[in-house]
Amino acid sequence: MGSLLASLLSTAGALRAYDRSLGVIQNNVANADTPGFARQRLTITARRFDVNQGQAGGVDTGQLISYRDAYAERNVWRQTHTLGRYSQQTTDLAQVEAFFKISKDAGVAGALSKFFSSVSSWSINPNDPVARQVVLDRASATVRAFNENANALTETLSSADRQISSITDRINSLAGRVGDLSHIRRTDFRNQKDPALDAQIYSALEELSQLVDFNLLEHPDGSLSLLLGGQTPLVIGDRIQKIRADFSLPQPRILDENDNDITYQISDGSLKGALDTRINLLPSYQSDLNRLAESFADNVNQILMGGLDAGGSTPRQDLFTYDPVIGSAATLRVNPLTPSDLAAADFGVPGGNGNALKLAALLDARAIDNVSFHEFYGKLGARAGRDLVRVREGEELQKQLASQARALREDRQGVSLDEEAARLIEAQRAYQANAQLFTMLNSLTDILVGLLR
Repeated sequence: MGSLLASLLSTAGALRAYDRSLGVIQNNVANADTPGFARQRLTITARRFDVNQGQAGGVDTGQLISYRDAYAERNVWRQTHTLGRYSQQTTDLAQVEAFFKISKDAGVAGALSKFFSSVSSWSINPNDPVARQVVLDRASATVRAFNENANALTETLSSADRQISSITDRINSLAGRVGDLSHIRRTDFRNQKDPALDAQIYSALEELSQLVDFNLLEHPDGSLSLLLGGQTPLVIGDRIQKIRADFSLPQPRILDENDNDITYQISDGSLKGALDTRINLLPSYQSDLNRLAESFADNVNQILMGGLDAGGSTPRQDLFTYDPVIGSAATLRVNPLTPSDLAAADFGVPGGNGNALKLAALLDARAIDNVSFHEFYGKLGARAGRDLVRVREGEELQKQLASQARALREDRQGVSLDEEAARLIEAQRAYQANAQLFTMLNSLTDILVGLLR
């Protein structure tokens, strides 16, 4: 009787074990597409079997094992850090490239061509008031072209500042989520094995990895720490140390909770891309555009001031004016001159076109960095284009590397529906076999009890 009851209890235990195994398989299948989820396995262990001691053997459940691969996770984060940087710069620089049109019919390049073309026509008829007025009109159009480029760059700088603030806020939000989940893990040790909580944590970490580079530390109590750039604490257990973007200086900075400058610690992610564009690339384009505006205005003013106007007098004021402190390209203006104020003639030759010819020759003169105005602007536009091509190529390469890293991670810890189906059939057959054995043992027990009565 005792052996029969022991067998019955052993079989009932096996049914419970395989029922739990089926539950784990069902959970894996249900979460196959859940972000951050890693497949689980419930180990089945053999129980001691000794007929003489009345130990009926059977099976029992062991540990619930997570297949999460720390190396694969960190590899994905590493590739995503760099992808985030390139993607952010691609978005930013795509706006800039459109400003620097090198076509002779559009933008600054087109305005310069039309201005010098009008000067050439004026040099043929230096005393024609209509030709003089066209020169003034073309000068105004050139000013507008410089102003538009400068204003577009200024708006892009402001947009980059907003991006930096937005990314910083998102980093703090995700850090807060990780901190809350870290607190839940620490309050109950059983939560450390909770696959749902684990999936939420790693989903938040992957989203964070696109924004900034970090190191993850897991403590024995289940709590987590995040170190931004591997140095500055962002999360310590359930405590969040927020960062913030500071724009009080000409260049934006990232400050920690104690107002320490940690900008240099950020080496990757969208935040790094936005900072690089804002601190290095955009100001360099702006500086070159200002230099071009200054050189153009100064050279034109110098030539015109060295001649005689329609009345045979020296001009009273320059054609162009600007404020180098605020920004030469943005503040470039045409002074209120009349057509007769333009100096077409050289000294000693009133009514001639000597000065107008000098101005027309400025088109091809090596007036800035030993190149012409058109060549300088072309190099500026080409540099912006090369920068965009560089980050686009980097983004495409990094997309492939990130995709490969995710595929490797999926292979190591993702849910394979084919594998789960095979395990499901295996567990189902084991459950059915034990169920039939249980039914038979239960019948024998009933028979034995009836005989004893």
